[in-house]
Amino acid sequence: MTVRPLAAVLAATATAVLLPLTAAATASAERPLPEPFDATHLRLTTKYVSDRAKGGFTYLDCDPAGGSHPAAESACTDLAKVDGRFEDLSDKEGACTMQYEPVELHATGTWRGKPVEYVSEVFPNPCMADLATGGNVFNF
Repeated sequence: MTVRPLAAVLAATATAVLLPLTAAATASAERPLPEPFDATHLRLTTKYVSDRAKGGFTYLDCDPAGGSHPAAESACTDLAKVDGRFEDLSDKEGACTMQYEPVELHATGTWRGKPVEYVSEVFPNPCMADLATGGNVFNF
């Protein structure tokens, strides 16, 4: 084998390997990517007024729905109906016990790229808070 045929084999191999990679890179560059600044990433928190150590939080992502929220799809749907304005979430009908365990609801992060900083009124208990905010967003 001479040097010339070996160089030709190496060049052909490099072309065979690199050409599909270049085509794939070009195809992926043509697809529009989602804008990271339009993303929805929220931290939702329930805080007990009488015991700040008690409570819980979850993460909610929308478009696509995800995060650690157990009902992310429903929560994102509810928020989309009010364009991310937590104060506009509609009441859900239901019954709660009359226990007194006051809670506040908090949401921080971004809704479709816009900063979110929401603190609710104080509700008499978690059930009442859940119903007052539509039953999905803060139900975790």
